Amino acid sequence: MISFGVCCLLILTSVVSCHDKPGIPTGNSYCNQNPSPCKSVLLAKDYFCFKMGSYWVYEEETSHERDSIYVIEYYSDENGYNFFTYTKSSLTNYEYRFWPTYTGNISGCTQSGTVTKRCLFVNRSKGKFQDDLGESQVFFVNYKVGDHETTGGSWDCPNNEIQINSILDSFIVQGTTFYDIVSVKQDCEHAEGKQPTKFYYSKNVGIIRKELIDSNQVWNLVNYSVIQ
Repeated sequence: MISFGVCCLLILTSVVSCHDKPGIPTGNSYCNQNPSPCKSVLLAKDYFCFKMGSYWVYEEETSHERDSIYVIEYYSDENGYNFFTYTKSSLTNYEYRFWPTYTGNISGCTQSGTVTKRCLFVNRSKGKFQDDLGESQVFFVNYKVGDHETTGGSWDCPNNEIQINSILDSFIVQGTTFYDIVSVKQDCEHAEGKQPTKFYYSKNVGIIRKELIDSNQVWNLVNYSVIQ
């Protein structure tokens, strides 16, 4: 009887121990306790959502050619993740459109707070009259260095991936220091001539540097004014 009682006690202790051991929570409860790996789904707006009146001037490092990009249309949902920003190049007349896709109501995701999973993707399209270059994913939230996603899309870049190349506290471009940098590289970006690219995004500024690898072009931000 004593042996039987001891065995029962050990089994009960084991069961209680297993139930007491917490799993990894998801969503806001986990983020409140562990803020480091979490990011707000609204963070995408800080990098891509800009109001009318915003503009950016870029200069190519070798040719010193300049291009001005300015916002031509804008929308932002005050209570959630949704937005769109339409911009246009004064040099090429191409229009660039940015908007998000939310993955849905799954564990670890929310439409207006911190997330633990890849809950939102930012899309970009590029085109002008009689020259539509299609659309593709260019960014996602949540993210960490090394995270990647197959974009699919165009027939000539079917295996294209976007990857978080680096996350930097600061980065200097043409003597100006920018902060909260996320660098994203692509293997084969159809909209940029089916070549590898690397974009540097600065929080509350947008694109500060664009590298077109096969074209040997580097476009740096030299002047800007943004409204959020």
